[in-house]
Amino acid sequence: MSASVLADASLPDAPEVLRRLLALIDTLHQPQDLTTDRVARFTGFTMRPFSEKPTNDAYQIFQPLTDAWRYLYIWGLNSATRLPDLGLTFIETDKHSTQRPSKADICQFDAMHFHDALLKMGYRHVGNARRESAAKQYRRGLVEVDIGIVGESSDSFEKISHGCVKRVSIGFLENETLAVSQ
Repeated sequence: MSASVLADASLPDAPEVLRRLLALIDTLHQPQDLTTDRVARFTGFTMRPFSEKPTNDAYQIFQPLTDAWRYLYIWGLNSATRLPDLGLTFIETDKHSTQRPSKADICQFDAMHFHDALLKMGYRHVGNARRESAAKQYRRGLVEVDIGIVGESSDSFEKISHGCVKRVSIGFLENETLAVSQ
């Protein structure tokens, strides 16, 4: 673990956060598999309501990672399909958000390792995209996984020699969508 990791040894580092997420992803086959209880079981942390609104249908886990980074899981229902979605993102802490902190703490688990793990689970790499960062999409049955990749340094994506997983989104295709796409 990095010297900048907080004193609480029970907090996972970035590679462990991603390994736990991969273990969860491996168990997903249908929307009913992605519940807040299962996310809590795999992450080791209870999901809390995202807001205090009575209509809240989103839950979160927001934990410190290092003095410069936190991670955020958000579970919710897709507004169009009403199927569950889960997102994980690594976020700069307030104290470092304007300084562009080193990504070394979140880059210990290479994006290619994440890619290889998904392929071993039976996911197919179905596309690449560029949003706020480069992204790769994967699919297995109804499950879609999208990973956002950044470089460890501030190099452009074309110059990245070591890709880091900055965010992961998990969602589900509707059965009708799956039939059309195959």
